[in-house]
Order: sequence, then structure tokens, then C-alpha cells
Amino acid sequence: MNAGRALFKIGAMKFRRLSQGSIRRGFTVGELILALSAGGLLLAFFAPVYEKAKNMATLRATIADMHMWERAITDYVSDFGAAPTNPNGKINYKKPILRELLPYLERVKTTDLWGSSYWIWTQAGIDEYGIRTAGVQDFVIVSLGKKGLRENWTYDPRQPQAGHYLVSSSKDFEKDLVLWNGRFVRGPINP
Repeated sequence: MNAGRALFKIGAMKFRRLSQGSIRRGFTVGELILALSAGGLLLAFFAPVYEKAKNMATLRATIADMHMWERAITDYVSDFGAAPTNPNGKINYKKPILRELLPYLERVKTTDLWGSSYWIWTQAGIDEYGIRTAGVQDFVIVSLGKKGLRENWTYDPRQPQAGHYLVSSSKDFEKDLVLWNGRFVRGPINP
């Protein structure tokens, strides 16, 4: 019996040492609140940075897609002397322009990376954004920006650089991107 009591006493002493803090397990409530507060501050700091970087990557990829469309139309014009006809603008898989440009496209992207349809007007007689196309080789390619809503912007030929802007706030990602005959007349400077 004495041996059993001795083992019990040793176990009780070990339990007391553990419960008195010589070896702790887990966090106290204060430490947990401090860790969550620090994590929240880091998240609050890095969330806008992450969002801007994500939007900037989307903007750059959309510009690259617009250049892909531009190259396809330019190559088509080289082969046929005129741009494929698309007076209505909005691009989708049922449009004849897509079938005509398919051999010239690296990949088929009818929407920008924000999910809005690209708009492409070709040939003479187009009047969009104050741009009036005069020849059968003319084209205008547009992305409606992050929100997919057409911006109330008009091209002014007397101030051709007026449509360029620096990306300085999240509102700048909502602006339209307008590529006219291979040149951006509305878009960011150095995206």
C-alpha cells in the first residue's frame, strides 16, 4: 500500500507543477486577443495593397488582350485590304467578326478580365467616344473597365493626350480603355 501512496504523491506533485505554470500549454485570453489584433492590423494594411496589385494585373492583362485583337485586325487588313465588318460593337461568340478573325487570334477572349464584353467597331462610319472612323481599315477596341459601365468620356483630337491618366486610385480601374487604330486614346500611362 505504501508504494501506491508514494506513486500517487509523485503524480500529484507533477500535476501541481504543471498547473502552477512551470509548463504551460495554450494561450491566455489576453495573448489570443493580442494575436488577433495584430493579425487584423496586418490584414487592414495589406488588403488595399493586394487589391491594387490584383487590379493592376487585371488591367495589364486586359491591355494585352486588346493588343491581341489589334494584331488580329491589322493582319486581317493586310490580307484583305479592309477590316472585317462589325458596326454594332459588342463581341460575342455568335458574331461573324469572330469567325473572320479566328485564324489571326492567339486565343479567343470575348470578355476582359473583369468579365465585361469587349466592344470592337470596324470600318468607316463609326462614331463612338467622339471618334469618327473614315476608312474601311479603321477600328476601335474598347474595354469598359472594372465595373463594366461605359464612361462619359469623349476624344478630343485637339488634345489627343487628354485621355491618358496615371493610375492613382481604385476609381482609375473603372475608366474605359479605348484603342483606336492601334493607339490608346483612353488608358493609363505606363500600366
